Amino acid sequence: MAASAALAALGPAALPALFSALDDPDPRLRMWAAYTLGTIGDKRAAPALTRALEDGDPGVAKWAADALRRVGAGGCGCRFC
Repeated sequence: MAASAALAALGPAALPALFSALDDPDPRLRMWAAYTLGTIGDKRAAPALTRALEDGDPGVAKWAADALRRVGAGGCGCRFC
């Protein structure tokens, strides 16, 4: 949780690292990456989060959906907007 808060405090500068984390083999890291992207709230995360909706881990998909709602990506084409 502290790492997520620290990355979120960096704002958009953290986006590249978080996008990369969405591809990590560890589903816990992917979940935290999705959560943190939602916390940052930058709409540029919408494409990566939309891809994460199809993650094989249901927790990652859940946090990606939540993050999409938080970034206000309405109309991004996902089934949650």
